[in-house]
Parts: sequence; C-alpha cells; structure tokens
Amino acid sequence: MSTPIEQAVTLANCEDEPIHLPGAIQPHGALLALDHQGQVLSRSGNFETLTGLPACPGHPFELERLPALNKLQKEAAAGTLTDSCECTIDGTLFDVISHVDGQVHYLEFEPRLAGSASFNQLALYAQRVIGQMQRRSSSVELLERVTDEIRTLTGYDRVMAYRFRPDLSGEVIAESKREDLVTYLGQRYPASDIPAQARRLYIQNPVRLIADVVYRPTPLDPPINPLDMKPFDLSFCDLRSVSPIHCEYLSNMGVRASMSVSIVVGGRLWGLFACHHMSPKTIPHPVRLSFQVISQVCSALVERFEQQHTDQLLHDASALKNQLARLAQDADDLLSTLGTGSPNIAQLLPCDGALIVLGGRSQSIGGHFEHFGKAILEHLANSPELDLYHTEHWPHADPGSEDARYCGVLAVRFHPNESGWVIWLRLEEVHHVRWGGKPEKIIKVGPLGARLTPRGSFEAWEEVVRGRSPAWTETDLRIAEDLRGALVELSLGRAGEIDRMRQHLIAMLGHDLRNPLQSISMAASMLTSSEKRDTQLRQHISQSSGRMERLISQVLEMSRLQSGLGLMIERQSVDISQLTETILDETRVAFPGMEIDARIPAELIANLDPDRYAQIITNLLGNARYHGLPGHPVKMVLSQLGGQTSLAVTNAAKEIPTDRLATLFQPFKQQSHAASRNRNGLGIGLYISQAIAAAHNGQITVGQLDGEVTFTVVIPSHL
Repeated sequence: MSTPIEQAVTLANCEDEPIHLPGAIQPHGALLALDHQGQVLSRSGNFETLTGLPACPGHPFELERLPALNKLQKEAAAGTLTDSCECTIDGTLFDVISHVDGQVHYLEFEPRLAGSASFNQLALYAQRVIGQMQRRSSSVELLERVTDEIRTLTGYDRVMAYRFRPDLSGEVIAESKREDLVTYLGQRYPASDIPAQARRLYIQNPVRLIADVVYRPTPLDPPINPLDMKPFDLSFCDLRSVSPIHCEYLSNMGVRASMSVSIVVGGRLWGLFACHHMSPKTIPHPVRLSFQVISQVCSALVERFEQQHTDQLLHDASALKNQLARLAQDADDLLSTLGTGSPNIAQLLPCDGALIVLGGRSQSIGGHFEHFGKAILEHLANSPELDLYHTEHWPHADPGSEDARYCGVLAVRFHPNESGWVIWLRLEEVHHVRWGGKPEKIIKVGPLGARLTPRGSFEAWEEVVRGRSPAWTETDLRIAEDLRGALVELSLGRAGEIDRMRQHLIAMLGHDLRNPLQSISMAASMLTSSEKRDTQLRQHISQSSGRMERLISQVLEMSRLQSGLGLMIERQSVDISQLTETILDETRVAFPGMEIDARIPAELIANLDPDRYAQIITNLLGNARYHGLPGHPVKMVLSQLGGQTSLAVTNAAKEIPTDRLATLFQPFKQQSHAASRNRNGLGIGLYISQAIAAAHNGQITVGQLDGEVTFTVVIPSHL
C-alpha cells in the first residue's frame, strides 16, 4: 500500500491532495506520537539523531528522566489538548510542543537557537505591537502597521498582508520589504492557488513555518497509526510537511523560507500575513506563539473594522435614499429626478453605471445603457415574480459589443404594472486591475511550469475573472432592497394622487365642455342656406356635436368604470350596417386624408346599444389612424355568422412588443405618449371599448400578421 508521501502530486490533482496526511515532517525538528499510556505509536526518522532519545514503536517512551515531558504526558492524559515547555536534552535546549488529537498525543521537538529572545521579552514586544494595532482606524491601516512590525521582529526579507475576496480570490493589500525586491503590492491570484483543504488548515493552525523550501521530508516510522490503521493526521503539527507544489511556487519566486499567520474572521479565512526570506530561516516557537496572539487580536480588530465599515455604508445609503425619496415625492418626472444631477441612484452603490426604467422610458447614468437595459428587461420578463436580480457574469449575446464590458447587473423592480426597474452595472473586474510589478525578472520556472509564479498566478486570475465583475455583497443587496421598498411606497402614493387627479379631470371635462357643445348645436340649427352643400354641412355639424355630447357623458362614466361601478347599456334593434356607414362618413369628413377600405354588407341587424357600439367603431378607427403607418389604408370588415356580429379594423404598423400587448387595454398607460401622432391622448379609447364589448357579453382581441395589426370586436347579435 502506498503512503501519502509516495503519491505523485500535480497541478491537476492538487485540490485533492491530502496535505494533512503527508506521512512526513520538515527536518528542522523531530516528532513523536504516543498513545495515552505513553506507548510509542510512531516517530520521525530523525528523532533519535536529533534528540538522542530512544523511541521504539510499540514500546513505552521513557519520560521519567525528563520531568517536563512527563508533565506534558500526564496533562495530555488528563485532557489538556495543547501545551508546550522548554526541555534541555544533553545540553541542547528544545521547545517541545504538545497537542492531543483523538487517541494520539503528539510531541514536536524543535532545537532553540542560542541567543533567542525569552518569553518575557516576546510578551512585552507583543504587547507593544497590540498597542500599535489598537490605534489604527481601518483594516488597511492595521495590516500595513502589522506587516512592518512582523518584519521588524523577525527580519524576514518580505512581509505581505493578503485579503481574500468573496469569491475566495486574493490580493496583496499591504507589504513591507527589502528595498531591492520588486513589489507584489496589488497582486491578484485565483482561489485555486489556495485549495479548500489548505484554507481549512490555515484556520485550524494559524501559524505555519517552512524553514527551507528545498528540504527533504523526513518520513514517519511507521506512517500508519496502529490504533485505527489510517495515516497520522498532522493538521495541528507545526512541523507538518507541506505540499511540494507550494514549495515549488516559493522556489520559483526565489524564496527559501516562509512563514504565514492567518487572519480568521467569523470562522472564515479573511486573510493572512505571508513572510518570505531569500535564504533558510527558522523562527523559534516562542516567537510564533507571540504571532498567534497578534493574529487573534488582529482578527478581532479586522472584524470590528469590517462591521463599522458596513454600518457606515448602510447609514450613508439610508440618508441618500431618504434624500432621493424627498426629491421624488414632489417631482413631476420621477426618472429625471432619480437619474440626473446629484444625488442620484448610481451613488447608492459602488457601480460603473446605472439605469432607471419606468413605463417604457429610461434614464441612463454614467453612459448610454438603453440598448443593454432593453436586453436586461427582456431577460427579467421571463420571471415576473422576481423583484431582485443580481449576477456577476451577464451572458452577453455579442461579446464584442461596447456593452459587453459590463458584466455585473443588480436590478430591483419597484413598479410591476409600469415595468419600473432600477439597474446598477459593474465593469469586468480586470478593467479595474493592472498589476504594475515585473516579478518575471527575478523568478525561475520549475518543472510544473510558469503557472507557479507570481506573474503566472496573476494571469491565471485574469483568465478566471474574465467576463466577471466584482461580486455584489450582502450589503449591496440590502441597500438595493431598501431602495426598492422606498420606491414601491412612493409609487403607490403617486398612483393614488394621480388617480384623484384623473377623476377631477374627468369631472371637469364633463362640466366645462357641455356649454360650448350646446352653442355648436344652436349654430348648426341656425344655418338657413338652401344649397345642398350647406345642408350636408349642417347635418354633419349636428350629428358630430350630438355625438360629442354623448361622448362626454361616456367620459363621465369612465369615472364609474374606474370606481368599479360598471357600465350602463340600453339595447335595441339596430341596423348596424347603416350605423357603421354613418360613422365612416363622419370620419372621412373629419379626416379627409384618411383612406378607409370598408366592406359592409347591407341591412345587418343586431340587438345592442347603438351609441355604445358607435363609440367602439370611432375608437377603433381613431386608434388605426393614430398608430397606423402613413400611406397605408385602414381596412374595415363587418360581418355576421353563427349569431355573432364581428367588426375587424386593420392597419399597417410596426410589431407591438410583448410587454405593450399586455397593457393595450389598460387606461392612462404611459406608452400612450410614445405615439408621435397622439401625444395628447389619454389612452382610454381601447379601455372603454373593451368595457362596452364586455357589457354586451362580447370581447375585443388583437392580432398581428405580416406587418398588420387587427382589432376584432365580437358581440352576440341577439340577447
């Protein structure tokens, strides 16, 4: 059976490498594994040579002549998981590090170099460093200070502070180095550079030392634990042998020794300090202990700074949101208020552009995103129940387009009926990051290739994040959701106010237009010319004014419809052929340039309300005139079949988008203003016509085919 140390490790399988089961240690110390009765389970191959103590697997280890070790063994048997002591063996001072993992008591022996600082000196130094740390006001300031202090204390050639991002990729945010070394500040690398199992070990054992990256691992003898017949778990061992891939990475950088100190926040690996030296270097256990204390304090301070930063972001966003809401409350144009000037919605979140959409209109901030916004809304239309959407990797249909630079999309819906959305955009992350260093000048490439170099790692990061934006954080999503809630409340309030204004307008129209219409009727009756033309003109004036008066009454009834009171109709037997011809004549007189191709059979009789039906005809002809393409005739077909009366009005037009089709029969829709020949229309014609058809137990449908739009009203002929 092969042992873990004998298995080949490559870049392809490094994520599966059992780095906690290496079957070996680094040779600058020795390891002894005992059971709780003091029997030797295993020892490193250099144990007797380094310590001069006999240790035979399967036999008791003689602890009596070494009181300090005997005490560690008794404490381990009593349940103490970790401890350490100083022990002099044949004139050599050792730091002995003890920990218990399951049924195994591990003892690690590290020779203490002459002249090393005492525990008291290190405690005072750690206290001074912690005092310096507590005077910092941000995470970056804190890490910059700690990197300087660690380098001063240890003498490493380079000390860097890494921070891990939400996607687990990393960046160097602080550095203290020898002047002749190239900077790595700003370096990015992908999450795969530190596999998941390595991250777990960084959390479990916050300080890791490599005394010489070109060391030859010292195997355990035996490598298998006789208690469970599994490899020994060295997760908590300071001397644990490390991955050969990591050693090659360091060698390619020209590094001979390293030490890392973890920063753990909320149980996750937030970052770490990485120390590099260009020659072999060992750091005594007492120094590493002081770093462990510094790491814990640093982790607590980082957590505090991160929470303060989040609280400040939420506070600032809330103040800005409230300011925007106050401005929008009294604004005539919501889009212009939220999307232009300062403040605006783009300032709520870190973004590279924003877009607000409402009722078919849009307002871009920081660019021209109307085309991109249309594609986003088409995608969001597939999920009508969705009120918040976010992605860091928008699937652009054309990767070569200008919009393809924007990969991050965060959208919130605040007005479902009017398709109201606020959309924030972020550029591809690579757009923001350019590593200025030239580390390829000082690196070597090992057997596994250029991937294991700072430059190769950076290029791998670029490849991973190509087409992706920085991630949207939980704070970003919370701010966006808070804005959505405020805009929903604002929209509901504005909708109520607009409804009251509509009702007032309708009532005013009904009251104020009656008198001039009566004057028109009186003027028409006073025409006394006997000429035929004047007689026809008098008839048309009389008919039109009478119909306008009836229409005003129907506008008043629009208020009843909006209030849910229903529509009154009076049925009678009507020659709908003659009625339709009359409406056609009025339309041709009113709009001489309008060409109407009508097919109306004679003497079609139906039981319906003639004024209401006439209103349907007028509305459909008006709709065709306003929205049809100029130069194309309007087609009308009247027919009866199977007890149904059908009227179809067709006009040439551009295809109506799906989102507009869904709202065609809604009143006061903002799309009504999009028609260049009907900018003053209220958009109530189709709404009233549908209500009239429904009152007759009929309906109006719309169809599109070959560049033409057809509205068809079908009503039972007799009821």
